[in-house]
Amino acid sequence: MTKQLLIIIGILILLNSCKQTESKITKESDVKEIVEAEKETTELASVADSYIENDSLTALLISELEKITSNPKFTIEKEPTKNRHVDSLMDTIITRTFDKTKLESYKAASEEWVYNAKIENTDFELVDYIKVGIKKYVVEKSLTIGIPNDILIIGNLELTSQFILKFESGNLKTIEFEGYMD
Repeated sequence: MTKQLLIIIGILILLNSCKQTESKITKESDVKEIVEAEKETTELASVADSYIENDSLTALLISELEKITSNPKFTIEKEPTKNRHVDSLMDTIITRTFDKTKLESYKAASEEWVYNAKIENTDFELVDYIKVGIKKYVVEKSLTIGIPNDILIIGNLELTSQFILKFESGNLKTIEFEGYMD
């Protein structure tokens, strides 16, 4: 009987140790999930801290971006596309490229507007304080804000147009634009 009792006690100890290991694994995975959730929340808060809602500044930057489209340095490609509202009308997607810069615009019969852009060279500036290569502190001083990380987003109230400024080593490396296309 003592031999059987020892076997039963051994089995109970083994089962209990398995439960503890299983519980420990579950707890470690819970901790990992919590850490990942906190990391995502921090990243979202960081992006929110880097967002400026300013309709007049956004309009000014869009206006300057549209002026850049007339620069003769660009190679231009045109692609016909059906009008989204009138089947019998044809519009044009215009892609302008030069070095590390690409602007895409939509041209209807009566107007043309840029809806996507990526500027990665110093040949084009939007305003004195927003151009590739400028120091981050100059942008901060000009806009009277602090930029807590390496991304600054400037957009309008409706969230239909936004400029994404990406900094690297204290300098503006990339200017991206995402605009609304009806």
